[in-house]
Amino acid sequence: MIAEETGQVLPEQEAYLYLIRAAEVVSGPIVDLFTEKRLSGKQYNVLRSIRRAGESGATVNEIRLQMTDPRADVTRLIDRLVRDGLVRRKSDRSDRRLVRVVLSGKGQGLLKEIDEPLLAVHKSQFVRFTPDELEQLKTLLKQIIATRQGA
Repeated sequence: MIAEETGQVLPEQEAYLYLIRAAEVVSGPIVDLFTEKRLSGKQYNVLRSIRRAGESGATVNEIRLQMTDPRADVTRLIDRLVRDGLVRRKSDRSDRRLVRVVLSGKGQGLLKEIDEPLLAVHKSQFVRFTPDELEQLKTLLKQIIATRQGA
């Protein structure tokens, strides 16, 4: 199809299109799972960042650094999670100017509800790959990410 449109076959363009199609295929079931839990992928990413921080919680900047989408409006995402009772803000004990975000019991419970079904989705998505193929795929994808980051 690309050759018909442009008169040339560019392997990089084909790779891009396959990558986008593959991303749509693997993201569909995950989006469905999050939608069932009334959560967006970005909100889930924020919740996981906070969970990784432990009981002390995480600052907005710490969360921002872990986001899969660097353009995400983390403050607004946290506002929604606070509104939904999944997280709460608290002042840092050593620096009162610093605000940390911690999971509520409801937020912890929601993550526990998602953990196993999400792992099952991931396993089913890549069942056709051998461990070596998965390592090769991860290596190639990391190369794409490193190119974007200028590494």
